[in-house]
Amino acid sequence: MLEVYLFVNPLGAPCMRSEQNIMKLAARLNSKVSFQFVPLLTQQVVARSLPAQPTLAERNAQFKVHYNAILAYKAALFQGKRKGRDFLLKMQTAVVADHQQFSTELALSLAQACHLDIDMFKEDCSSDLAKQAFKTDQKLAAEMKITQSPSAVIFNCDVSQCGLLLNDVTYEALCEVCESQGIATKQSLMAEPTYAPNLGSTTTLQPNLHVL
Repeated sequence: MLEVYLFVNPLGAPCMRSEQNIMKLAARLNSKVSFQFVPLLTQQVVARSLPAQPTLAERNAQFKVHYNAILAYKAALFQGKRKGRDFLLKMQTAVVADHQQFSTELALSLAQACHLDIDMFKEDCSSDLAKQAFKTDQKLAAEMKITQSPSAVIFNCDVSQCGLLLNDVTYEALCEVCESQGIATKQSLMAEPTYAPNLGSTTTLQPNLHVL
């Protein structure tokens, strides 16, 4: 079984594509793939959302936006991993595809669309539990030596306890990891499937896909 930790900027387009690549890989593999999307907040992540020479005020404001987005994601996760994943996907779609600015109002709208308990969601967004979950994620990133997003750490649980760090989370790169681990050949994974997997669905997961 493959176990994947994908460290993401919840508001970033490259991270959204990386998530889709992992879902595509899971749909093609015969073995089970477990995954967890871990939010990452660093100065580098914030800098990507800023102009060339930002002011300190702009840096602080953008950091707060990312931090609040992560707390909203963690709050959604408290109501179930699948609902959390659905919230993340909808948040990315709103910000990346629809070019909306993240805000408290947007988060509440997305929470309603995901059928979350709104009162609980509001409370959890500012809770110590959500803040501690954020700190735990950043500690995990430090332990795995993650410096950028998206980055994936991949474990082949059937072979070794050592993980492989992948900073270029393209579908081709994921296929190369699978081939190097003897899981499947790159050629078979890169070949066009005879079906069209629904990569955008969060309610009907592929049989080999499991959210940690």
